[in-house]
Amino acid sequence: MPSALVTVVIPIFNQAEFVVETVGSAVRQTCRDLQIVVVDDGSTDGSADRLAAEFGDRIQLLRQKNGGPSAAINAGIAAATGSFIALLGGDDVCVDDRMDIQLEIMRTTTHDIVFSKPLLIDGSGRPLDDASFPVFFDERPDQPLLRTLLLEGNFLCAPTAFMRREAVQKVGLFRPGLIQLQDYDYWLRAAAAGLSLAETGPRVVKYRRHSANLSSPRASLASTAESIPIFKSVLDTGSPAEFRRAFPYLFEPVADPASPLTTFDKALFLLSHPRNEMRMVGVEYLVELSEDPDFLAKAERFGLQLPRFLQNAL
Repeated sequence: MPSALVTVVIPIFNQAEFVVETVGSAVRQTCRDLQIVVVDDGSTDGSADRLAAEFGDRIQLLRQKNGGPSAAINAGIAAATGSFIALLGGDDVCVDDRMDIQLEIMRTTTHDIVFSKPLLIDGSGRPLDDASFPVFFDERPDQPLLRTLLLEGNFLCAPTAFMRREAVQKVGLFRPGLIQLQDYDYWLRAAAAGLSLAETGPRVVKYRRHSANLSSPRASLASTAESIPIFKSVLDTGSPAEFRRAFPYLFEPVADPASPLTTFDKALFLLSHPRNEMRMVGVEYLVELSEDPDFLAKAERFGLQLPRFLQNAL
């Protein structure tokens, strides 16, 4: 298959009510050098059949057994030929010149992944006020993006993501085991690898809020549970220099910023986190250190009393 300039990856799952409008917004783009990859993740409502009948060979339609959102996105990435990869949710809608707008941003900046703030719409496509979903619109401090993401959670709208192929090759695929926070994990891994992520430009995607994608207590619990392995993994695999740049006041001083983070470094970061579940993981690391004779000897040399430190941290 010949290479495209932009590959649009659209994962769908039981979204028959919206998929024709969604995929149509990609087909109608003013940028014509597109590969549109739709991955049907085991839908049972006829979504894929509707798309096949409506668009035929104007799209590349992949059908697979239900494997979750990450598996669907990964299948789309695997099929992508584009120099750039744009994501779009199966119930969201692109403005007609989205790809041209984001291509121009990429051509005039060195960013690796760009996002925009979304236009909010309801299930019928009617506009919603920004205040109805403030996570995308709250004011945030001017600081390294990695710090903001780690301390405040995800505020980047995944269906607006536009990525250089080289960035995707560096970060890798989305983690299949994550159901709620797979995009948050991806942005953290990208930022912790030293890539440039930016929310910039006009709003280019209508992000649909409806009963099927509103948060529930079960989803909130799943998000909390997923955040723990995400944080552990990014602390283990991210660039130590990026963490030290994002939190210059926190870690033990070292001659080489690229030196691996110690268990104590990780404990300090987690114990300073505003979320309780992260502080509990910090306690876990301190318990581990309290059983390490080498660390205890070092702590004694520096006058650090681990039990008192732990009490104060909690």
